Amino acid sequence: MDTRRFGRSGWRVGAVGLGCWAIGGPFSREGDGVRGPMGWGHVDDAESIRAIHRALDLGVTLFDTANNYGTGHSERVLGRALAGRNEDVVVATKFGSVFDEASQTHYDDRELAMTREAIGEACEASLRRLGRETIDLYLLHHGGTTCNARPRWSRFSRSSSPRGRSAPTGGARTIRSAHESSPRVPIARRSSSA
Repeated sequence: MDTRRFGRSGWRVGAVGLGCWAIGGPFSREGDGVRGPMGWGHVDDAESIRAIHRALDLGVTLFDTANNYGTGHSERVLGRALAGRNEDVVVATKFGSVFDEASQTHYDDRELAMTREAIGEACEASLRRLGRETIDLYLLHHGGTTCNARPRWSRFSRSSSPRGRSAPTGGARTIRSAHESSPRVPIARRSSSA
């Protein structure tokens, strides 16, 4: 597979990455007057692992997940599939959601406290689920986080990013707000033609 330079990181990754939302399986959501199923539905973990192994065989080296996909299940399955191959891949994961793994419930009306401690706890939980010592790209998942949290995020991202790359994601206003609070936070551009 052709490779591409990954932003300004110096990493080379396969031209195709694998998004791992679907392997998270079913979970439910509550909050803001909404309650009900969320996620992909029933998935077969063994089949998901086979698909990840096949992707690796074909040259995929970039894997994107989030701590709330399946309320942690996607990170666990990806971690099992990548066991022993962590040096060969780039793993991006996201945080910012509030959920309960035991009940498989995502809370839409709760916001993660944007403190260094809360972000660190979310990061440590993702590392455990992924079975990794580092997260290559750690992203703030939702654009709904209040802007007054951006300075705390920028301080965290400069000092705590495992490989020096972390960025908030979300709408253009969210990204601009984060960039204004810390121009050192890289901005990824999305294109519908990509």
